[in-house]
Amino acid sequence: MNARMAWAAAVAVCLAAAGAGAAAVDTVAGPLPRVVKDPGRPLLVVADIEVPADRMVLVEPGVVFLFRPFTGLHVQGRIEVNGTRERPVVFTSENDQAYNTASTLLANPYDWNGIYVHADALGSVFENVKVGYSVYGLVSETRFVRVEPGEFYENGKSNLLIENKEHVTAREPYSYVLSTKDATVDGVPVKILRDPAAQRRNTLRYLGLGFFLAGCAGGVVEAIMASRAADDLEALSNANVSDPEGFDNLRNGSSAAWEDADSRRTWNTVGCAAGFVVGALGAVGFTWSFTF
Repeated sequence: MNARMAWAAAVAVCLAAAGAGAAAVDTVAGPLPRVVKDPGRPLLVVADIEVPADRMVLVEPGVVFLFRPFTGLHVQGRIEVNGTRERPVVFTSENDQAYNTASTLLANPYDWNGIYVHADALGSVFENVKVGYSVYGLVSETRFVRVEPGEFYENGKSNLLIENKEHVTAREPYSYVLSTKDATVDGVPVKILRDPAAQRRNTLRYLGLGFFLAGCAGGVVEAIMASRAADDLEALSNANVSDPEGFDNLRNGSSAAWEDADSRRTWNTVGCAAGFVVGALGAVGFTWSFTF
């Protein structure tokens, strides 16, 4: 009886451990959403993932794709992989223990198919990516793609193949950037090779910075003017201790002067608040411009 209980307990522990390992990843298959965010854990690809022909997909920094055997990424539309040096986007085998600590197997070349960019996927971007342990690495039927930079390692047949031309990448970061001159010769719009979000991002960034500086400056000026108006109002409102039945503003000023000082204080206070609100909105816009 004790042996059976011990065996059952051991099985329960193993199942719990397996469940913990499974919970450490999210599964994904089929068409990708328009924005792939980093969930804080790897994405396990259980069937081919794709970018449909009519879709633009943005992959944010830090996303890790773990591919099962015979799976890969097909790009028919356009994809922008926006990794950073500190947080690259990783495409690798589910057995890559560097990114899947729950794996009990070692990763090897040919573990998964690789990334395939179709001929119509013009302008796709792979920035700060790592591609490892696949069959073909990254294959593109069009040369109008940008890899800047990519790290390719332990792939079986090739690392980077563009229009059937193999690029020697070694293990060092490798960049492939087609010149705008080449694109013009082939009649491809130059804007395809550029970051489509760059103009919107830069516009928001500079407008945000401008609103922040202008709002803060305006708020400071209005605060100074409100302080001066408050001093004027206090001077007009103070009682004359030698004339307890009257006020200085009745002898040295007028009710119009008091009302003017009170109005200036009110409007300058409103202007100060408005200025800092505009500055805060500018700061939000400036910060947001770094998120896409």
